[in-house]
Amino acid sequence: MTGHAASERGFGRPLAIFSLSVATLAILLFFYGRDLRGFVRESLMQSVTSAHYEILCPVGALTQGAMTDFATHREPLFARLDKKLGNADSNLEIRIVLDPDLRASPQDDRKNSATFYAVSGTTIRANLHGAYPQLPAAGDAESLLYAAWGKPGNAQIARWTALWLVGNWSGGEIGMAAAQVEQRLGHKKVASVLVDPGNEISSSDDRALLGAAWISEIAEFGGADAVRKLYATKMPHPSVAEAAQALGTTPPELDRKWQLWMYAYLAGMPPMQNGAGMEMDMPMPGR
Repeated sequence: MTGHAASERGFGRPLAIFSLSVATLAILLFFYGRDLRGFVRESLMQSVTSAHYEILCPVGALTQGAMTDFATHREPLFARLDKKLGNADSNLEIRIVLDPDLRASPQDDRKNSATFYAVSGTTIRANLHGAYPQLPAAGDAESLLYAAWGKPGNAQIARWTALWLVGNWSGGEIGMAAAQVEQRLGHKKVASVLVDPGNEISSSDDRALLGAAWISEIAEFGGADAVRKLYATKMPHPSVAEAAQALGTTPPELDRKWQLWMYAYLAGMPPMQNGAGMEMDMPMPGR
């Protein structure tokens, strides 16, 4: 009787360990299964490398020649962006995964874009459409910023900073493009650009452009060091008060400089045909 009980206890311990292992594995697969599947999928992709890029895509999705051309044509972009950051990461390699099956999260405001991409450190995952891949320069900029300045304090601020680093919007200068939006919508204070509680800026593109223009203004008045301070400040929900504190100024001063900077661009633009825009909500400082 005693021997039988001891045998059951001896069998019960391995069974308990096995059950615990299975439960642990199930929990890990539940929380990390997607990442694991992604890792396995990417490890089986074909790849090419250049001086600063590693390009991956599913076998057969692109020719090796197309992948090599894509990497080679991005090298001048890397050099330009890195120079603007003071050549901080001349030896960096950016990993770009081109995936036809990449899907945006429902919360991402770029989910309907044909050139959707997601940045994770120095890895960029981008949608692949057609025979030649498309990827906005802001993706490279966001990876370079991560390598040079570390993890950003807020994803939205990081995207705007990447657009500032690129320095243009649809081929035009950011300030002029933002001025056209202000002509159309009227002047928007920093609070509206950051949070837009009243839904004053309905277009996500308009808001991104105004955000990038605001970062450009900060760089012009305070230099790249000021931009870096804002980039690094942890702000789960950015506000004017937090931004002002990060930059060592006050909310009214933050708005004053932003308004002055935008007015300088607006003053040099022809008036809109319908008369709308600047005069709707653009009082001169001191009035």
